[in-house]
Amino acid sequence: MKTSSPPTPENATHPNRWFLVMCLACALLAGCADQTPSTSEQPDAQGDLHQGDLDAAWPDADPDSGPGDAALDGDAEDEPDADLSPDDGGDLADGQPDLAIDLGDADGDEETGGDPPLFDRVAIRDPATAACSFTDQRTTLSGATLVEAWNVSYRSWESIDGQLVPILIRGYAARRYGADGRLPGVVQAHGLGGKASLEQAAEIAALVDVMVISYSGPGSGNNAENTSEGRGPTYDNGYRLWDTLTDIRGSWFWSHSVAGMRAITCLQTRSDVDPDRIGMTGFSAGSIATLMVAAADDRLVAAVPMSGTGGMALAVESPSAWQHALLEQAELTVESEEWLEYIAHLDPVVLLPETTTAILLMNGSTDEFFPLTAHNATYGAIPGDARRTSIIGNYDHGCYGLTGIEDEEVIDERADLHKEGGLLLWFGHYLTADPDFSYVPLTPTVTVTAQGDLTAVAAQVDTGGSSLEVEEVRVFWSNDNSLLYFNQTLDEVGGGLYGALTPFPLRDNSIYFVDVVYRTDALLFPDRFAISSPPVIPDGLVPSIRAFGTCLPPE
Repeated sequence: MKTSSPPTPENATHPNRWFLVMCLACALLAGCADQTPSTSEQPDAQGDLHQGDLDAAWPDADPDSGPGDAALDGDAEDEPDADLSPDDGGDLADGQPDLAIDLGDADGDEETGGDPPLFDRVAIRDPATAACSFTDQRTTLSGATLVEAWNVSYRSWESIDGQLVPILIRGYAARRYGADGRLPGVVQAHGLGGKASLEQAAEIAALVDVMVISYSGPGSGNNAENTSEGRGPTYDNGYRLWDTLTDIRGSWFWSHSVAGMRAITCLQTRSDVDPDRIGMTGFSAGSIATLMVAAADDRLVAAVPMSGTGGMALAVESPSAWQHALLEQAELTVESEEWLEYIAHLDPVVLLPETTTAILLMNGSTDEFFPLTAHNATYGAIPGDARRTSIIGNYDHGCYGLTGIEDEEVIDERADLHKEGGLLLWFGHYLTADPDFSYVPLTPTVTVTAQGDLTAVAAQVDTGGSSLEVEEVRVFWSNDNSLLYFNQTLDEVGGGLYGALTPFPLRDNSIYFVDVVYRTDALLFPDRFAISSPPVIPDGLVPSIRAFGTCLPPE
């Protein structure tokens, strides 16, 4: 069995306490290393993408996007609950209501002569044109929690040749059975190759006590209940992803995001949902959609994007970045105008400076698709203080758990803590007013000082006030361009200062961050979550990333 850190010299494992304190003081006061993460971004995964493989190009399935793997069963009821459905609902499966609305076309607004808005807020928020429907109400189980579930359908749009066309979006809704009053609402978005999932909707509803809509993006789904109309991401060999020349809104990422915004509109039609407490989460491409919605829709209060970032322009500086494979499949390159239009107008890094949403940005340290450089650039684009980052050490994109340093079980347990804990913390604080999460700890900072072949690591940590306890502070360290991370716990020195003399040599390509695990003060079954420092990355470093093919299912 492999250990989580390399053999440690005796004087590093048990340093003289006075010497350690002096090293930490030097690190904090002298600022021997820059603790502000680099905002330069680079790439992410690689490999050959064969004809027809786009359906599986991003592993969705969303292998780890839900907070758990609870099996669902239960008795279905055929009749919708009229009291909980919106007044103007109606089942849209058999008809296409007329959307008497003009969102503009690629030639611009006829009256002003200008370009149409990227996201027309008035139209997107109109419940009449959404025609939201919640049908087939039933009960099911998520773990040991009984959950109410519905089939959901509503109207959204996609752009075809510069004209916006209405499409029917399908998915599922869930809330804890017997929940009282008006709950917050949460939208859950899937990635490429994914679809709406009742299991994931029910898991989030049971975990956080919210009303959840999980929707299938345009052209996505795997059965009659959850398959949405429209052109999917694989349309025209994946050209749909970058279809931006006639109309920037032709990109699938745009229509996926608008479908998420229309889900917000549907949540706000319900009498059992508080329209002022809306959140969103998503995995992979669903994380990109979550970031886009957070940037463009001020109805969104809180967002937890998982395993997905912006910053694609810098990501493709690596020849093995996954974007190259998708572009090649669509007969494009990073010099194609379609790609340049996408990164200029739709990349979340471009959109996020306008956000008013509180965002917890979560990624694995060794993600094949979204490297830490892209993570830092995305995090840096979020304005204000209502942002935190959560880095899962040695976790990839959910394709496999064993990275060569730690056991798969260790990494999976860490990932579960970050994901479940992140949802509990962020939505508990911003949406449900859970007293256990009334306080969000400040972002930890890290400073390092070379001590020969060793490195003194100092972390300043928010101790969590009266409602939280610091369970563990751990430094993660890579000297191979972010491919593998060794780690070591830091010792408490006092006053929120943690540190250790570590066996990790400080080099020109060293990348490091600290991860702080907190637990609530509940006597029985305390909840746990983690907040990380933004990774410190040398300027210009291009991360090493694993082969794109490792995230494709076996043939």
